[in-house]
Amino acid sequence: MPPWTRPVVAAAAAALLAVAAVGAFVVGSGGAERAGGPGAPGAGTPPGATVEDVIPSIEAFVERERGLRFKHRVTVTLLDDEAFEARVTEVDDEDREDLKNAESELQAIGVLDRSVDLEAVVVGFSAGSVLGFYDPETDELVVRGATPTPFVRVVLAHELLHALEDQHFDLDRDDLGDEATFGFQALAEGSAVRIGDRYRSSLSPAERAQVDREERRRGGSVPEVPEVVQVMFGFPYAFGPGLVAALLEAGGQARLDAAFADPPSSTEHVIDPRRYLAGERPRTVARPAAGGEVFDAGEIGQLFLQLLLSSGLEAEVAREAAEGWGGDHFVAWREEGRTCLRVEFVMDTPADTAQLRRALSQWAAGRRGAATATGTSLLTCG
Repeated sequence: MPPWTRPVVAAAAAALLAVAAVGAFVVGSGGAERAGGPGAPGAGTPPGATVEDVIPSIEAFVERERGLRFKHRVTVTLLDDEAFEARVTEVDDEDREDLKNAESELQAIGVLDRSVDLEAVVVGFSAGSVLGFYDPETDELVVRGATPTPFVRVVLAHELLHALEDQHFDLDRDDLGDEATFGFQALAEGSAVRIGDRYRSSLSPAERAQVDREERRRGGSVPEVPEVVQVMFGFPYAFGPGLVAALLEAGGQARLDAAFADPPSSTEHVIDPRRYLAGERPRTVARPAAGGEVFDAGEIGQLFLQLLLSSGLEAEVAREAAEGWGGDHFVAWREEGRTCLRVEFVMDTPADTAQLRRALSQWAAGRRGAATATGTSLLTCG
């Protein structure tokens, strides 16, 4: 994952939002299953039931659907809106510095307006959209909600799946690298969305209607945010289920389990799982020269290459130019009050290379002197 996105994504920002590297459940993160799906019927929530009353049945459902057993019980905490929002909007000095770096880099590549306060956007979005999290570093599972309503139970199923897979595969991974972190996050969230949706489908029609009503209410409280933040929050939930479906089709649960040992290593793998299943790997790219003291370096990836190009070109042109991504390396530094990035891309084929060269040249021309494209090398400042 590009370093500037780490504090942007709720599910990847433990320090920023008290959310683990995987594990946040956000409004609208459910998949397509809404009714009539597989699984045992939901047992309902008896009047006056506590979270302790409902956890055993949800755990049993998650174990059965995932084909794994919990090694130990998970401590679950429900918090009301005020207490939960306080947890997921904590920002310390280190996080604040990371957000300022992220803000300047996003502005340098043209995907964030200079008037945007990224910290305020992320905090506001998280306060309204994050519904639960599991922290694999502390084994803490926290869900927004005073009582175990059907909606809260769906969130619990999602988060308990994270806890179950953490006990078997260790989800506490902070050393994977930029793009590989993205791939691992999509794998974990895709798996959790699948089980959460199956649990939702097991509920009675009346309970599913209640879930829908609360989800709509929660969704109405989420503030409008820049597209890039929406993409970063939504990417693992939008593309992760397709990745997991491809794994299950290719080799069932054994193939899904194996993916946690050797996870997707790029956004390309998540966008097109066929490349991951075929064993393709991102190519190593030499670190480009910087024009000043480097404060950040890493990978852009296919997803962010497409976002970058989309900020100045037609969406379809950007998508096609980014599809041939093979690898990259970027460095970031500051000069004359601006943040500058130099990125060197490599593509899969000569035709892909020629296509990206044209796209980068057109994109840079629209930046009015703030960017220069030389072949597949890009220098941009903002």
